[in-house]
Amino acid sequence: MKYTIGAILGIALFAWMFSLCSPAGKNKTGHEYMPDMYHSVSYEANVLSDYHWNTWDDKSTFTKASLSQPRGKVTGSIPRGYTGVHYTGAAALDVVRGKNSPNAIASPINGQAPFYYANNEEERLRAEQEMVNPFPNPTKADLEKAKPLYDVQCGICHGTKGDGQGWLVAMPNSKYPAQPKNLLAEDMIAAGDGRYYFAIMYGKNLMGAYADKLSYEERWHVINYIRTLQPKPQPAAPVQ
Repeated sequence: MKYTIGAILGIALFAWMFSLCSPAGKNKTGHEYMPDMYHSVSYEANVLSDYHWNTWDDKSTFTKASLSQPRGKVTGSIPRGYTGVHYTGAAALDVVRGKNSPNAIASPINGQAPFYYANNEEERLRAEQEMVNPFPNPTKADLEKAKPLYDVQCGICHGTKGDGQGWLVAMPNSKYPAQPKNLLAEDMIAAGDGRYYFAIMYGKNLMGAYADKLSYEERWHVINYIRTLQPKPQPAAPVQ
């Protein structure tokens, strides 16, 4: 039996169209009529994976590092009921808390304080040199609140003791790609508080940013708690 070229092409076209209707399997979504009808092309905060079909042009795509960063608020905006100021010390915080006047209304302190440092190495060093911890003398209650924040947000990698042996590293058969920073090391003991704050705001290496998970005051108290884990510098031995 002889087939015309048109019949052969018709059969091939039908077979191809039939293959497009393949059902979804255990680890396969099946074929899609239009790619973005099943896969969302929207960008999600704190997600390292991006949608590989979203490659229309350079302006519509972003790096995985930028996708993993917390989304910022609209420039110049402050959430209703909160106060956003550049805190320069305890006196400014007392104003926000309403302590300077019996008729003052306290406002919640959150992460809306501006951060005037760009995400690069030069700015990181500048932040370490310039930033001053506005809570240099935390109370026992401050540290008690900071401990669970550290354990949840930091201890999983850096360890509850700060030695870099968190569960992701120390668990059986762990294949964690990089050793978290040992916060008890000499360089971290000598580091300024601004270095820690900068890492919370932007992340470092495989560590993502935590600016959206810790408020302004919580960040400093977590840093203060880390200091309690570190051994105190020993006085220099007297010269014989």
